[in-house]
Amino acid sequence: MSTSRFTLYYYYSSFCSQKVLLALFEKDCRFNRKLVNLHTGEQNSPDYMRINSDGLVPVLKDGEKIIVDSDKIIEYIDKEVKSGPKLIPDPNTSAGREVQRLQNLMADINVRLLTFGVIANQELSLSGVKMPRIFLKIISGRSGKDMVANLERNAIKYPDLSQAYLTKAGKTKRNIDDAFKKENVVKCLDDTERKFDRLEECLQKSQGVTGKDYWLTGPQFTVADILLGVIMDRMTILGLEDRFFSKSGRPFLFEYQQRISQKKSVQMLRAEAKKIGPLLLLSGVKSVAPYVGSVAVLVLAIGAGIWYFKNK
Repeated sequence: MSTSRFTLYYYYSSFCSQKVLLALFEKDCRFNRKLVNLHTGEQNSPDYMRINSDGLVPVLKDGEKIIVDSDKIIEYIDKEVKSGPKLIPDPNTSAGREVQRLQNLMADINVRLLTFGVIANQELSLSGVKMPRIFLKIISGRSGKDMVANLERNAIKYPDLSQAYLTKAGKTKRNIDDAFKKENVVKCLDDTERKFDRLEECLQKSQGVTGKDYWLTGPQFTVADILLGVIMDRMTILGLEDRFFSKSGRPFLFEYQQRISQKKSVQMLRAEAKKIGPLLLLSGVKSVAPYVGSVAVLVLAIGAGIWYFKNK
């Protein structure tokens, strides 16, 4: 049993949770796990909202200290954990500045809109969204009004958290509305194309300088690579791999995706994602969908897709 000072509140298929998990695995850091079951709406419980008023995962606790933003969690881990490689180079160095530039570039990729939007507009997926059809039917047929209504009821039920619940209700409604506007999703995909062109150029330059063993900014695997690796996995689940990193279109990104799959930390992350299989069987879509609403069902479906894709 782990006796680490760190406790991570997370969920298997959460994009931000996956970034932090990959950082922890890369740093060879022991940590205590606290699964926040998005299937049952645990992220919206008053106990969890008092830990993170945004009602989001992940959260890292170090004793009494709580860090709620995934980028800040990775920065904290990199500073506090001495094992494993340094993920964030000194920002005063050229390597550090380049890592920060690429982080900013990828932070502008709206992964949430891409995920919701491609699932809501499945014709935008080139190879097909890699999730069982039953999940896709549930997502496409739900408006999210039940999720918003649950949050608004909680705002009345728990006055001390009223503003947090109302804020989340508003964000949830806007996210769902945006996802069902196809023009928003198309614009986001086109913008992401331009960013992937720049990432392809970075890899080409890095290979020219470093040789065979190269990552985004050179020979060192950094937080920028963590972010790119998790984004590429999400693109694959959404059936967008041929658009963004095909062998003929962006060969350096294609080769990068093959190499990163061989890393132990990435394999550990994907093994973590496989754990969602038994959880799906225990939860059951039929019983989950009416209670937690379309947002949580979406996360359930993403988790199913990750499990399905990794086990096919």
